[in-house]
Amino acid sequence: MLAVAVLAVLELCAGDARAYPWMIRHDYTACAQCHVDPSGGGPLSAYGRAMGEVLLRTQYGEHARDEAAEPGPGAKFAWGALPLPDWLDLGGSFRVMSLTQRIGDSPLANQLIWMQTDLSATIQAGRWVAAGSLGYAPKGGLQAAITRGPDENLVSRYHWVGYHLDEDRTMLVRAGRMNLPFGVRDILHTLTIRTATRTNIDDNQQHGLAFSYSGSNLRGEVMAILGNFQIRPDDYRERGYSGYFEWTPVTSLAAGVSSRIAHVNLDPQYLVPMWRHAHGIFGRWATPWKPLVLTSEIDYVLDSPKDQPRSAGTQGMLQADIEPWQGIHYQLTGEAGDFGPRGFGASYSGWVTFNWFFFSHMDIRIDGVFESVSSPAGRTGAQLLLAQYHLYL
Repeated sequence: MLAVAVLAVLELCAGDARAYPWMIRHDYTACAQCHVDPSGGGPLSAYGRAMGEVLLRTQYGEHARDEAAEPGPGAKFAWGALPLPDWLDLGGSFRVMSLTQRIGDSPLANQLIWMQTDLSATIQAGRWVAAGSLGYAPKGGLQAAITRGPDENLVSRYHWVGYHLDEDRTMLVRAGRMNLPFGVRDILHTLTIRTATRTNIDDNQQHGLAFSYSGSNLRGEVMAILGNFQIRPDDYRERGYSGYFEWTPVTSLAAGVSSRIAHVNLDPQYLVPMWRHAHGIFGRWATPWKPLVLTSEIDYVLDSPKDQPRSAGTQGMLQADIEPWQGIHYQLTGEAGDFGPRGFGASYSGWVTFNWFFFSHMDIRIDGVFESVSSPAGRTGAQLLLAQYHLYL
């Protein structure tokens, strides 16, 4: 069962790019400065593309460590090869991964996985803004699928239209399929804390209505969940709310709270009605030593199926990101949680990561993952090695 779960998580989840909470080290506390989505992730704004070239990737020669350098053609779609009007921005994200794993005492297994092949478009006209994506998933991503095959589907992870209520663009109302506003939005969407709270940025998006505020010291978003209209029948669709509120007393520190409650008439696993809760706190800190950023989150999670035992508990995450040279990141991520029916015991996982944004629009990533999972059958260990190449347009 553990092997199936690990494979499902890694095969079915393909993260959208550019969700990096450690950008707080550059005094970027609000995601709306660089992203079309005010809570981060998804398509970049023109300013965000420029900062990606200046601050994200490794600079060579005379531009190394020069945060005032001009971004060059990399700040445009496809390196400027296809000129676009000011009101239109296009994008794309392509990610491939080699997965090597050992579950328990089983032999090593390896496979090549196409994680993401998505194109995106953003249109802005005055205070109006619309964004959407379309991709191909050889396997998985079924909650984001717009075709109905067991494999090889077209997927749309997000598509929404919004309107800015003020000239400063601090307030945005949106309608459509969106990432759920909750906790730390990070590219590590396969973390247990993201799967337990059902808030990853792969295929856990929902359709609904949302209001966001992005001020100088405060930001937040609340969303009315109307259901994932890309799954059927309707009884499988969740309805409720999700939201967060974050306070930034200084540009190096941010802390927030999250809450999510949803009800489903027919849970696909338990086949009964279910209430799902997730409530917690999170934080980001750019330490006085600039290369180091700490990110943390802890949530209480409750799944309550009708007339069956509840699954409840806490799940926590702590991540240290060290950037000794621009574009080169070493990360240590630890998780611990005791979420599930009573008596299972706590589960743990640790990630050791090397991530290098080595060139314009490109990065490579290597993760070593170690897990100790508790279940009714006892405790099982798993070791995984992930090697990824990522290109965005």
